[in-house]
Amino acid sequence: MTPEVGDRHRQVVAERLTRTQLVAYAGASGDFHPFHHDEIYATAHGFDQLFAHGMLTMGITGQALVTVFGPDGLHRYGADFLKPVWPGDTLTAELTVSAVHADGSVDVDIATTDQHGTLVLRGAAAGRLAAG
Repeated sequence: MTPEVGDRHRQVVAERLTRTQLVAYAGASGDFHPFHHDEIYATAHGFDQLFAHGMLTMGITGQALVTVFGPDGLHRYGADFLKPVWPGDTLTAELTVSAVHADGSVDVDIATTDQHGTLVLRGAAAGRLAAG
């Protein structure tokens, strides 16, 4: 099936994000900013609690991109972090085809929301869709 502008893919990419996932990401990335693991520090700086790294949110969103583009089809991916992602949040990514090119590649717009429908990440990606 040939992709068309407006085609959508919606996928839950995280269910009830845990503090353990935040700490594991800190270890994997080397980003140990206290906003992401120290509740006292985060609240002292005006946040409700500690929160996820933006790049963790971007990586989690990437699961939907792998579903659509496959393991080798993604050529470009960029995103803006719009709102904090908190422990306990469930994230859903929605990809919308914004352009189909003559060479078969596509551009997609990305919107990741939490369980309240709040937009937490907005981005764009490009590549070749996975067969199937």
